[in-house]
Amino acid sequence: MLSFDNSPTVYWFIGYVLAGFVVFASQNNSLPTRAYLSAGVVLLVFMRLPVIVFNRELNPDESQMLSHALTLYQDPVYWRSVDGTTIGPLDNYLLVLPKLFGFPIDYSSGRFMGLLCVAGAWIFLFSALKNWFGASIARRISIVPLLFVAFTQEVDFVHYSSEQLPVLLLAFCAWQVSRLDPKTTPTAPGLYFLGLAAGAVPFGKLQAAPLAIVLVLSAFAVLFQRFQRYRELKSVAALILGGLTVPVFFLVFTLSFGVFDDLIDFYILGNAIYASGSTFTDIPSQFLKIISLSTDFQIFSFALTVPMAIGLMRIVRLYVPGKMGFHVPFTILFFLLACIYAVTKSGNDFIHYLNFCIIPWTLLAGYGLSAVEGWSLAFPAMMVLWFGGYDALHFVKERRLNAFDSVGNTQLHESPVVAEILKRRKDGDYMVVWGWNCSYYVEAQLAEGTAENHSERSIFEHPMREVYRKRYLSDLARTQPAFVLDAVGKNSLWVQDKKTQGIESYPELNQYIRSSYTLAGEFDDVRLYVRNDRR
Repeated sequence: MLSFDNSPTVYWFIGYVLAGFVVFASQNNSLPTRAYLSAGVVLLVFMRLPVIVFNRELNPDESQMLSHALTLYQDPVYWRSVDGTTIGPLDNYLLVLPKLFGFPIDYSSGRFMGLLCVAGAWIFLFSALKNWFGASIARRISIVPLLFVAFTQEVDFVHYSSEQLPVLLLAFCAWQVSRLDPKTTPTAPGLYFLGLAAGAVPFGKLQAAPLAIVLVLSAFAVLFQRFQRYRELKSVAALILGGLTVPVFFLVFTLSFGVFDDLIDFYILGNAIYASGSTFTDIPSQFLKIISLSTDFQIFSFALTVPMAIGLMRIVRLYVPGKMGFHVPFTILFFLLACIYAVTKSGNDFIHYLNFCIIPWTLLAGYGLSAVEGWSLAFPAMMVLWFGGYDALHFVKERRLNAFDSVGNTQLHESPVVAEILKRRKDGDYMVVWGWNCSYYVEAQLAEGTAENHSERSIFEHPMREVYRKRYLSDLARTQPAFVLDAVGKNSLWVQDKKTQGIESYPELNQYIRSSYTLAGEFDDVRLYVRNDRR
């Protein structure tokens, strides 16, 4: 299998040559738009290959979602077999697709699916920019986020994250909104699919719902202008029908399989608890704090500072270039504000939340670019100079270009406890990990025996802890997992105190394990219990 060491100089050189061509294409309108877009996608895929073939966990969320996908392949009823906590079902179902085509569910396949989302989102973003500001500005500004997502090696932007599919859906919505014009008749299919994508966003990530709401309200604003003159009930009905399609599907789905209460308790109410971290007054400082954690995103923002500032001043001054009207700038403004709210509301300092900012940043910069279009080459040049200089410095100091050395790392790792499990596992087995280390599921390629594959919400004190604990025991009785791992300790995220957080800290669970399982040993600080009939 293809692999990359820590200094693939020829490969990196080709990447920068390709980047140079794409930057040239972005400034040269004589080249066909398809050539620019194709070259941009090739650049993105080419520079992401090293992280795709690096088959190791980069972020705990990756293992969490991949283990959900492994489980859904075996039992596809979400909220019965799987609870993604803050992550919606669509993000997890997406990871099942490679398995349906004969590929494994692992870190490489997950990042490939994420890459498809990033590439698709960039194409839809370009299309929205083109519809609103013209092809020339679309090229000159879309190159900046392309270079960012192609060359960044910051983990939060290259691992498969729960933001990537929602961002793709939001980019599609922005494109559909950009096609609307109060002076022309909108197409019912376009409005239906706009509503469909917007209605799907909360089932990818509930956190992204405010952004989808802004785009839907923007579409309704355009339709209202036409409705006053043409009474176009068909267009309004198409948008509403599209918006209801996915929610109604999941309503019927959950009622049919008896998991509607789980949807309410563990997705809606569970997310409400999770999202109670920040107040409105905390938003500015929280947002600046998250941005301060990502140097690459700071450079991306800096490269767009001038056109973004001009765009913002135009909105504040109610200046409207050409015949655009107020609809587009105010859509962009509220989209940006909704993005900042979504990024900060949980109160967590997770850099991957900044994925939601890429589209609003670029749209605002596109709105202001016409005033400085003659200087447009400077903006992608800043990105190339930053990444090129950073790579050159690390090559001179450390002989390192690639942060993801995949030599010997293209196959899944086997932790000591997983190596022992693989000696005993059978097809169709379930496994449970008490604590937080979902990589064991991925390494063992076993489905999770409890809907929540990390037990943090059954360990820490919060208003719904007993509800989570009750479901945990119910799931164990339903799946009867062959293996139970007590991972609380050095290999567990957040929960590492064996005395107060291990299996013994939950008496009912401890009693169930002792009566039905036998301790097979401790492997690298992880206790392995095997069901009595499998000893």
